[in-house]
Amino acid sequence: MVSILIFISFFISAILSILTFTKTKNKWVALLVAFCWNSVFLVGSTWIYYFVNEEAKLFGLGHNSVFVLPLLIPIISWINYFIIELVRK
Repeated sequence: MVSILIFISFFISAILSILTFTKTKNKWVALLVAFCWNSVFLVGSTWIYYFVNEEAKLFGLGHNSVFVLPLLIPIISWINYFIIELVRK
C-alpha cells in the first residue's frame, strides 16, 4: 500500500510540475507546486492511516512502514527537479 501511495504521489507531482513549468517557464514555481502536492498528499495519507488503523493508535507509526511517507517528500521533489531539467532541454 505504501508503494502505491508513493507512486501516485510521484506520478501526479511530475505531471503537475511539467504542466506548471510549460505554462509559467519558471522551474522554481513548478517545484513549489510539486512540493506542495507531495506534502499535502503524503502527510494527509499518513494522517488518515493513523486515524483509521487502531494498531497505529496503540503502538504508533514506527511499527508500520507508513512513517516513510513524510520522509520521502524531499526525495520525490528532488527527482522532480531533475525531470524539469530534462524537460527544459
